[in-house]
Amino acid sequence: MKFEGTFQYMGNHGIVFNVSQITLTDSERGRLRELHFGEARSAHYEVNSKVVETYDRMLAKGLPCVMKIGISKPLTRQQGDTLNAQRTKVANLAASAFAAATSAVATSYVGVPVGAGVRAYANDLLPTYHAGDVLVSIEAQVNGGIGPQHTTSTLIIKT
Repeated sequence: MKFEGTFQYMGNHGIVFNVSQITLTDSERGRLRELHFGEARSAHYEVNSKVVETYDRMLAKGLPCVMKIGISKPLTRQQGDTLNAQRTKVANLAASAFAAATSAVATSYVGVPVGAGVRAYANDLLPTYHAGDVLVSIEAQVNGGIGPQHTTSTLIIKT
């Protein structure tokens, strides 16, 4: 396993991530459990499990897999509120799109309840963020074989 270093990345809304990059092959998969992610604190095992799951999804075989694991600093209240506002916008956009499409085919008496149902469904599906939550982003990439493969996984460590 080749550890290529750690760097900081500032994402949207001022969220700062500590990103570690590693390159590994199939024979080194077992060593993924040995990695220590100090930023994850008590959720260290959960992050390790997600890293292994992401690597397994790549089916890299003998090819090298480049993984980037980004762990944010705990969210501030303002960052959580901003992400939750985005969540609401996405739910409202989905509801509007489905309501308009249904109203065009049927009547607005059918479109309005469909829109409300889609909004409720989207709100249940999308996560809610709180101050102190830690975001984890895992990217993996393999070049070769059937062509370049790329996958991402995310995880929210709740406070």
